[in-house]
Amino acid sequence: MDESASIEDLGKKIDELMEKIKDFEDEKRDIVGELIESIEEFTKAGLVKIVRTLKKDPHGKELLLEMVREPEVYALFLKHKIIKEDDRVRAIKALELIKPYIRSHGGDVEFVDIREDTLYVKLKGACLGCSQVSFTLQQTILEAVQAYVPRIKKVELYKDSPVEAFVDLNSESDDYVKAFKLEDLQEGKIYRFSEGNIDAVVVIWNGNVYAYRNSCAHQGAPLHDGYITEEGNIVCPFHGFQYSVLSGECITVPYIQLEPIYVKVKEGYVWLKP
Repeated sequence: MDESASIEDLGKKIDELMEKIKDFEDEKRDIVGELIESIEEFTKAGLVKIVRTLKKDPHGKELLLEMVREPEVYALFLKHKIIKEDDRVRAIKALELIKPYIRSHGGDVEFVDIREDTLYVKLKGACLGCSQVSFTLQQTILEAVQAYVPRIKKVELYKDSPVEAFVDLNSESDDYVKAFKLEDLQEGKIYRFSEGNIDAVVVIWNGNVYAYRNSCAHQGAPLHDGYITEEGNIVCPFHGFQYSVLSGECITVPYIQLEPIYVKVKEGYVWLKP
């Protein structure tokens, strides 16, 4: 196997081989199935011992966290239940199950985030522009996701915000809160603002101001003690997950992202919207 092959290519190859197995005679298919199961159990046993050994030593723990940042390692640990699935992973799995149905109607659905009891999604294609279709699909999505994530009570359609500074162009309200004096902020550093119901991290990058909820999308750990890489990624100080300053998209695990907070610069100050 080519060492440069991506995890997507490897997954596709495995799927192709599994399809070929379906054409085997029953006895041969059972033998192959038992072989695969035995290999997976053997792999899991080895991984569990590696993890337990690494966790005994402080430096080993650091190495383990470093490895988990790699998508291939994360996926492997997740498969063997060494890492527990969170609600985001379960919601994404549920959406994957109903995508064929939605695509049959000329549309598509994309996971955005989970906030409290609400799932946020984007609808694409023919799903857009028709309120009746959107409502019906929201109900379908809700039923599918609730089977995997019972705490979800409603589905909301996510409306894209401008990436640059995340300005709420559709809002006429003036309920922004003054956070920082602009001249006090340095490029490429993380600043925390916590007041009332706002707990945010603010970053200036390439002359633009970005703000996100002060919560890592991985396990909810605060981000304000992290740092910014040369590439412009926010690094979580607890587990090392990296997020693009520009969009909040997770670089470590592509299916999660930070929650943006609307921000504007006015009269020499940075203002945030609760």
